[in-house]
Amino acid sequence: MLLPPGLSAQSRRSLAARDTAWNDIRADSLITRAIQLRSTQLADSTLLSYHVTAHGFLAFLAQLGEGHIIPPKVVQSEELALSLSWWQPGRSAQQLIGRRDTTLLPAEVGYYRDRYAVVLDNLPDRIRLGDGYDVADVPHPLSLDATTRYEYRRGNGFQIGLAGRQITVDEVEFRPRDQSKPSAVGSVYLDHETGAVVRLSMTFTRAAILDKRIETLVVTLENSLVRDRYWLPRRQEVEVSRTSTWLDIPVRGVVRGHWEISGYDVNEKIPTATMGLPRWSSLSRAELRAYKFEGTVASMLPPEMRLAGDDDVAQARKMAEAAVRASALTQRRSSSAYGRGISDFARFSRTEGLAAGLGFSRHWGEAWQTTLRARYGFSDRAVKGRLTLGRAPALGGPPTIEAFAEREYRDVTTPERSGIANSLHALFGSDFTTQVHMMAAGLQYRPSALSRFTVRVAAERDEPLYVKAKPLVRTFAPTLAAWNLQGARAELRGGGSSISVSNPFTRRLWSFSLAAGAYRGDSSYRDLAHRDSLGAPVRDWSTTPVVARFLGEITFERAFTRERVLVLRTNGGVAFGKDLPPQWLVFAGGPYSAPGYAWSSLAGKAAISQRVEFRQPFPAPAIPLGKYGRAPGRVVLAPYVQATALGGAHNIISANTNGVYPSVGLGALLFFDLLRLDVARDLRHGRWGFGVDIDRGFWGIM
Repeated sequence: MLLPPGLSAQSRRSLAARDTAWNDIRADSLITRAIQLRSTQLADSTLLSYHVTAHGFLAFLAQLGEGHIIPPKVVQSEELALSLSWWQPGRSAQQLIGRRDTTLLPAEVGYYRDRYAVVLDNLPDRIRLGDGYDVADVPHPLSLDATTRYEYRRGNGFQIGLAGRQITVDEVEFRPRDQSKPSAVGSVYLDHETGAVVRLSMTFTRAAILDKRIETLVVTLENSLVRDRYWLPRRQEVEVSRTSTWLDIPVRGVVRGHWEISGYDVNEKIPTATMGLPRWSSLSRAELRAYKFEGTVASMLPPEMRLAGDDDVAQARKMAEAAVRASALTQRRSSSAYGRGISDFARFSRTEGLAAGLGFSRHWGEAWQTTLRARYGFSDRAVKGRLTLGRAPALGGPPTIEAFAEREYRDVTTPERSGIANSLHALFGSDFTTQVHMMAAGLQYRPSALSRFTVRVAAERDEPLYVKAKPLVRTFAPTLAAWNLQGARAELRGGGSSISVSNPFTRRLWSFSLAAGAYRGDSSYRDLAHRDSLGAPVRDWSTTPVVARFLGEITFERAFTRERVLVLRTNGGVAFGKDLPPQWLVFAGGPYSAPGYAWSSLAGKAAISQRVEFRQPFPAPAIPLGKYGRAPGRVVLAPYVQATALGGAHNIISANTNGVYPSVGLGALLFFDLLRLDVARDLRHGRWGFGVDIDRGFWGIM
């Protein structure tokens, strides 16, 4: 159940189970009373006027990576102060009196003017958003003719304690009768006693959204009871998610608006000068800058925007998307370029050399999609790629199942670097990939478009890879001596993030993969004397062995005073099987899994690593960026300690034995916290390690 933050900690109880029938008599009666109240509320002679100052934020965020598992990154944010006056008969004046902004990543961001205003009267009868460029002339679910355009059903009711009494709230869901027309979809929460709107949460059908870049648009309006009688604006949020219309790459731009309205002066005389103002205006730029805000805009940004805690918005989207069939909400594309990240288009590694690729996506009708991704390596002279055919992901739609066939160089370890950083390092002889040549055909299942879980079942063949490329300097380390395997493999992957309800500055990120396979091995191809890789000879299996491996990671972040952050990260895995092929072992070693220790130097049946890191900003010279503003005048130092425990060590693949491998290090986050420098010391052997990389939040598209 969604409630304003000020009410969420109070007593509540469910009053009614969800009624699955639309157009039930009780829901219609609740809506009819709410429509009548909405049409006559301006005639309430006891509410003559009110004045209030609203405090708001606008933020532009980038969400990256396949499945958008990594939470959004704040790119640019603005803190706002707004003077709002309303008086009979339904006139109003809003004036922007304070504004300051900060750029957290290089970008040039602009917002529509209505993003700088508070929504009054729970939106007009014909809804317009984004100055009419996002949504225009959509019928309100409580307009006079709404019952001819929408159908309704009861949701869950609850009680809240407010002003010393219990208030009963009824939820009514709404959806369009004609799903092909511009309409809203969502829920309205009504005061059981009066029919007044307590909360309105909605998204819009695809036909209603004019900007074809928009993937989702969600509006949430919350009201509070003022003077025990008037339900007036208290909290408002809008989220607009945009994707590219020509490049099907997993990158989203997200605009979030947030207003808090409190401290009403009711029935006080409105100054004549204020009554002469237009409905929206702004002070001069100099006057806006002179307004006194507390702290810095980055530090004052609400946790739900700063830490990307979009549980409310995500729940509203799920609720709305479930209310109509998939075609009413889903954006359809005919064709587009396709890729998961920069490394799909260009990369460099010891097995391929320079490799260039391109992808293509094609939608067929309402339900089907074909994707093709191909890459050619100039050193190995081989084509790799993936072809899929299946049901296109649809918001609120059925599960997606796709058939695929692929040939790929699959990395069998947890990444130690971003793709682009590894390509740059590989030019100088340092390649941190541990790959096998994989050919597969099978099915992939995803429960819904919003799900962060996928199931993959395939017939597969693994073969070892060889060093084919030459770096600019030095030489490459040998490749993994993978076994030649043929059989079947099943894999479950998942991930997500959450923010603590009791402490919004606490964030958790998690991801895992669980794979199991049944294979037969063949050693006839192996000639270790002429191979540039290390490993044990493969066995000839008379029976088909079963192997399995679990890999997982949990990150816990706790911010103190909004600037200092404690980071706890646990990652590792365990492998099962009597005769484990090298590609099914668990590997560690490198700047992420075991700082200071050589890449993949720890290999065995089990490994677990724990890092404790504390991030503290310090003043530093600001970097001018022209029209993008200036990079923040700070550097974040992140000292850390880490210990990796290895069990079931593979003494041929790795020279290290079972035990604990501790290290200490210092990280520095620079240039909008986008670039990270690391220096670490291996406490077991006394070696040093150095690293430069992009922030991990961007690895999904690198």
